[in-house]
Amino acid sequence: MAIDPNKSKALTQVVRQHPVMSVLAVSPGIAIFVLLWIFGAEWLAIIFALAALGGGYYLLTRQK
Repeated sequence: MAIDPNKSKALTQVVRQHPVMSVLAVSPGIAIFVLLWIFGAEWLAIIFALAALGGGYYLLTRQK
């Protein structure tokens, strides 16, 4: 599956126009990753990060 160029371009434009909104949208995921890492569940933090990246890839590549 290839990344949809229109979705990728739209995502890039949103991040450029609203960088603070983009950071706020992903901050809960970053906080969970950091807390898992701090409390000694590095393996769970890595699984969480891979799941988040996989979900983002799916959203960019899915076709309607």
